[in-house]
Amino acid sequence: MNSNHNVEIVGRRLELTDAIKAKVNEMAAKLYEHDAGIGRIKVELELERHASTHHDEFIAKGHVDDRRDHFDVSAKADDLYKAIAELSEKLDRLIRKRSRRRVTERRNLGPVELDADLPKTGTLD
Repeated sequence: MNSNHNVEIVGRRLELTDAIKAKVNEMAAKLYEHDAGIGRIKVELELERHASTHHDEFIAKGHVDDRRDHFDVSAKADDLYKAIAELSEKLDRLIRKRSRRRVTERRNLGPVELDADLPKTGTLD
C-alpha cells in the first residue's frame, strides 16, 4: 500500500490481527486506485454478541472522507472476512458511481449564454 494513504482501522470487542489489518489495507488500496482524491478511510470492525440467541454478528463500518464529501457505509455478516468483503464491494460501487457522475457532470455543462451574437459563417442556398 502507498505510504501516503491514510487508513485507520479500529476494532471493537475483537482483536485486530495482522491478517485482518492486511485485508482492510488491501481493500483500501483498491479504493484509492478508483479515486485518488480520497483523503482518509476509517474502518471500524465490531463483534456484536446476541446473548439471547448466542449468535455472533460482525459489523464492518467504513467512513470515507473525499475531496468534496464524507460518506458512511456498513455491512453485517456472520463472518468477519465476509463483512469486510461486503463493505469493500459497497464502498467500491459507491466510489465508482460518484466518479462516473462527476465525469458526466463535467461533460454535460449545459448551454452557454453569451452577451454578443455569434458571427455567421456562411449561408446555405
